[in-house]
Amino acid sequence: MEMTADTQLTNDQQVMELIKLLNQNNLKAAANNIFEMTAYVDVMEKKMDSVIQELASVKDQLHRMEERNAEKGLKQAVQRAVDKLGQCYHAVKEKISGVKSDIKQKAGEIAAAFRQKGKEALNKAAEFLGIKKKLQDIRQNVQKTITEVDKTIVKIDAFGIGMREAGQKIANAFRALVDKPEKEYGEKNFSKTGLVKKPFEAKRKLLSGILKFTDAAIEKTEQLAADVRQYQVHKAGQEKEKRTKVETVFPNSSAVESGYQYGADAFEMSVNNNAGTVMDYRKRAGNNLTTAKSR
Repeated sequence: MEMTADTQLTNDQQVMELIKLLNQNNLKAAANNIFEMTAYVDVMEKKMDSVIQELASVKDQLHRMEERNAEKGLKQAVQRAVDKLGQCYHAVKEKISGVKSDIKQKAGEIAAAFRQKGKEALNKAAEFLGIKKKLQDIRQNVQKTITEVDKTIVKIDAFGIGMREAGQKIANAFRALVDKPEKEYGEKNFSKTGLVKKPFEAKRKLLSGILKFTDAAIEKTEQLAADVRQYQVHKAGQEKEKRTKVETVFPNSSAVESGYQYGADAFEMSVNNNAGTVMDYRKRAGNNLTTAKSR
């Protein structure tokens, strides 16, 4: 079985660095959602490893099963189911590993962007929503695998019922030979089916657990995106409030600045504004001079 403890997301350096940055920059809800999402993915992988290990035990059990004629059909049916389920298990395992790689890569990208651009780069945490699609694919695969397990359990039960009924017919045939009445042997199952079915029932339980944690991880990606959007709206509101306060303190600042003139522009405006006064002054001065000469 492949061990995953040394590669858990909750111990990954890049993921932990991003969570630390989010906490330090007042994005605690986003940090919590990322941590919980990664923890769920770790559990998914751990349970998937247990399912694969359980499958190996079934293969070993089939290998040791005695080749009696009555059991050949059961062994062959279970062997086909095991081979098919093995493909499903490894496909799910591969998809989970892919999600882990994507989470690590995205965490590293956001942390690197923060070091270059500052706090605004943390808004990229919403991009974890892109992992939702892959988690949904995993969910779909797990659900299909559960369906296959259920079909296998039904086949094992059907085989057991058939063997039980066949056994009853044989037993009653012998009773008839000695003039004894038929006997109802009850619902006792064929002994081998219970042993063979047990590992599949354990697999179903593990797969149902994976399904539950997959749903939880999907929910966390959605909450993470919502948290980042809420933070952005709150920040935009704060900036708008600051601008409003500035405009309240300096209500005509823009008008004063636009009306104030400098240098040659100020001189030209002064001349134009006082042109009438200068002409009036020159006219009155000329009249006074003419009066003085006449005297």
